[in-house]
Amino acid sequence: MVQKKEKERSLSKTSRPFGRIQKRILFLTVSCLFGMCLIISFASYYIFQKYLQHSLIQSTETNLKLLTDTINGSMDNVYLMVRFLQTNSEVAEYIENNPNPGSVLSVSTYERINEEYNNNASNAYMPRVAVITRDHFLQIVSASYSSTSDLAQEVPKLSFFQELLEDTSYNFSTGLINDPFYRKGRAVLPIIRPITYQYNSVQGGYLFIEVSTELFASPLRRYNVAEDSNIYLTLGDHNYVYREGAFEELDGSYEMLKDLTESAITDNIRVTKIRTSDSRNRIVVTSALNMPDCYISQSISHSELFNQQLLWWAILAGILIGILGIGILLMIILNRMIHVPVFKLQAKMLRIADGDFSRDPSIEWNHELGDIGRGINDLSEDVYLLMNKRIEDEKQKRDLEYKMLQSQINPHFLYNTLNSIKWMATIQGACGIAEMTTALSRLLKSVSKGTSLLIPIREELSLVENYFTIQSYRYGGTLSLEIHVEEEFIYDCEIIKFTLQPLVENAIFHGIEPKGTTGRITINAFCEKKAEDSPDGLPQLCIDITDDGVGISPDKAQQILVDNQENSTDFFREIGVSNVHKRLQYEFGKSYGITIASEEGAYTTMSIHIPGRRAGRKD
Repeated sequence: MVQKKEKERSLSKTSRPFGRIQKRILFLTVSCLFGMCLIISFASYYIFQKYLQHSLIQSTETNLKLLTDTINGSMDNVYLMVRFLQTNSEVAEYIENNPNPGSVLSVSTYERINEEYNNNASNAYMPRVAVITRDHFLQIVSASYSSTSDLAQEVPKLSFFQELLEDTSYNFSTGLINDPFYRKGRAVLPIIRPITYQYNSVQGGYLFIEVSTELFASPLRRYNVAEDSNIYLTLGDHNYVYREGAFEELDGSYEMLKDLTESAITDNIRVTKIRTSDSRNRIVVTSALNMPDCYISQSISHSELFNQQLLWWAILAGILIGILGIGILLMIILNRMIHVPVFKLQAKMLRIADGDFSRDPSIEWNHELGDIGRGINDLSEDVYLLMNKRIEDEKQKRDLEYKMLQSQINPHFLYNTLNSIKWMATIQGACGIAEMTTALSRLLKSVSKGTSLLIPIREELSLVENYFTIQSYRYGGTLSLEIHVEEEFIYDCEIIKFTLQPLVENAIFHGIEPKGTTGRITINAFCEKKAEDSPDGLPQLCIDITDDGVGISPDKAQQILVDNQENSTDFFREIGVSNVHKRLQYEFGKSYGITIASEEGAYTTMSIHIPGRRAGRKD
């Protein structure tokens, strides 16, 4: 009996150290997990707060971008009205003649402006549109904004008139003003732009447009914001807050604390943290309007941020409790289940970054990461297809642009009209007019017929001859054109349509015309390299267009090939020398195109280098 008790006492003594170690290990494990949970909690809170702030900024940015697009769309229609009034020939004629009210010209001009105004999608936001000469004016005004004021006398007296008129672009620094011609003083945004005479850039009058605040307020009524979030409108140095359907100008200043623009998705969004005049910190998302120095801003809601933080703490508490119980087990399991698949996904992404878009079946497991793997494989294939489609779309875009150029002329109408002019000139003995009309008819027929980009050089030379016939009559026979083709097969080789005409026109307008005397243009087509000497097995052709004009400097010659197009509104000159150069390189390759040789005061030669490819041949 005594021996039994001693044995039990001995077992108890030997088991105590083992029990204490287990407790210590358990205590250390729990302490470590608890400590890790605390660290994770604070770190997670900091990261979540940043993420939440980032998400709210991006959400606000997305909504604000939609609002900005709506306002910009309406403002673009206002700009369309301004451009119409500045460029319309009837308006320019009215400005130049300054007719009395009630005259035929005044009535017809008013009807044309009224028609354009009614067709404008933003006419409801333009309560007053006026075209003003030095003595008279035409006005389109809504009934509620009607007044008896003489705008020709009153508008120049406005304090901001001269500043807005002389500005080279739109100027909205006035902010919202009370309508000076409306007795109840509705807020409007004024636009004043000059209108020049029809054939020179001398200002003959100006336009005066009032933009209603409804342009900004109308989309804001459908824009939902939290109660503690505000919408701000900035016009130059004027800041307004939108409250209860109206804009109130803010007098207080603010202090910028931090720039958070890196949280924005798009480039034209600015995010700042500010301290307002009432000592409150706010995060403000600002989107630029397509109006100089004009912006729409929205402050982030603090209540929404606080509510989401409370929800996050509740979720985090539940997660931490679960982590204390199963943390170690999950760590081991998740390490085995995730590490290898993630490593393979990363390797696949690196291969995609290196240009390997092939499908990798080994990352398509039967679980969630496998779904990601399938998504990456699908994405890589889509990117590859998209790149190929982009190349094809660019080619189709080029073809469509060329067809749009052709569609600008109604062929049947022009042919019938020019044919009638030709026969009337022949009957009346005006042979020059008949020849000039015939040349123009052929030229326009070349423009409109067919959709092929490439034509034989023979047809391109015919187009140039028709064009030159018109220009020779224009300059009274002071121009001469000589065409030399070295070999007969060159006539059948392909060239891009409208390649020679812009270069001949450039020689006339920029080479011979500044000289002020007679001039000669020579076109010389020859083979500069035989087929057996060419790497692609085709003869290399050169077409020189030489004029004996004023010549150009080497810097100007280089600039001609860089500029998109000359400063002209002429139909053919819109094609542009540099555009011809780019089209040749796009079609035939970078080794082809245009080179320029010139001596100032002597000559200019523009050389076209193309492969001697026969019409109908595909290489």
